[in-house]
Amino acid sequence: MTSTMDSTVTSNGTAIADDRFRSEARFTTLRALREHAEHQLSEAVWNYLWTGTGDETTADRNVAKFDEVLWEVPLFAGVSNPTTNTNVFGIELALPLFTAPFGQETEFHSGGHLAVGRAAQEAGIAQMVPVAAAYSMEEIAGASDRALFFQMTLVGKLEHTLAMAQRAKDAGYQYLIATYSPIRQWRERLIHDKFSPRNSSVHNVNFGPGKSDPAPLQELINFTEPRWTWAEAAEFIRRSPLPVVVKGISSARDATAALDAGAVGLYVSNYGGRTIDRTLSAIETLPEVRKAAGPDVPIVLDSGIRRGSDIAAALALGANAVAIGRLTAVGLAADGEAGVLRTIELLRDELWTTLGHLGCSSVADLGPDAIRQAPNVPTAG
Repeated sequence: MTSTMDSTVTSNGTAIADDRFRSEARFTTLRALREHAEHQLSEAVWNYLWTGTGDETTADRNVAKFDEVLWEVPLFAGVSNPTTNTNVFGIELALPLFTAPFGQETEFHSGGHLAVGRAAQEAGIAQMVPVAAAYSMEEIAGASDRALFFQMTLVGKLEHTLAMAQRAKDAGYQYLIATYSPIRQWRERLIHDKFSPRNSSVHNVNFGPGKSDPAPLQELINFTEPRWTWAEAAEFIRRSPLPVVVKGISSARDATAALDAGAVGLYVSNYGGRTIDRTLSAIETLPEVRKAAGPDVPIVLDSGIRRGSDIAAALALGANAVAIGRLTAVGLAADGEAGVLRTIELLRDELWTTLGHLGCSSVADLGPDAIRQAPNVPTAG
């Protein structure tokens, strides 16, 4: 059946063709990027990219719960051509998106976070850089002007973490992302594969002579002292040379604790289901975190983002922006810097389409009214 919109002739005889699905791009969908990335990588490396912990129920739940979001779609909403632009943490973004911090990225492409940063700059978004990157924080900061967040784990001696924080500031980062890692994760795919990174030295790239003291890294692995409490985290945040966003928030309780400790923003995440299995998904916990934080605290969410419509859902339920880890890694594996850029472009286009159908002229128009049905959250007890 041919739509009347497929081809129309105007009064002066000019043909207007609807060719919205034509493209010269190598990858036209996020699915195509993922399929090519999986083909490019060995089974063991793909498992490292895609794995969760245990039976991976949380990793699966992260995605499945986005599918439970049902939209309220209006008619004759007077929508203008939607804009995806926004401002989060005082940073202008072409869409409410960050590349999430993930380590061992040169397993997927030699360009690693250098390529990710360049793609983020080209796309007009910002990059979050992990301490476990394959390149030093200074090298990544020098590759683009969008490496604005540096993620570090709060472990070991306070003076060592503060010294690394100062180093991040000196390199040009604007924010720190503070994480907590109590113990190693049970990633069964990797255990089964006996997975070992091809270049195990990347774990040490930010540590050593002329860099940062390796004691926190050693403590993270060896677990010889009790992990930090909120009191210790608050002392770090108080003395940090950069404002701190706390990552791993999954409850109103921890949202309140993080803000009381001095955090300037909250990062809702279960690390893509890669830490502990059988938890709520990130999108399920988001509304209670927003309620606890109030309307003005910036909130970023990751874990389960697979489409531009997922970005819209997260914003409607209380986030200011989302971050993508697996999808960034997929783009990197598929085609390096170009693959990451194409991933961002496709997410932007999907988000733009979603906004238009929801009657939203900008991402600021997204709110609870856009949702007919949100994921059902189990209650305690």
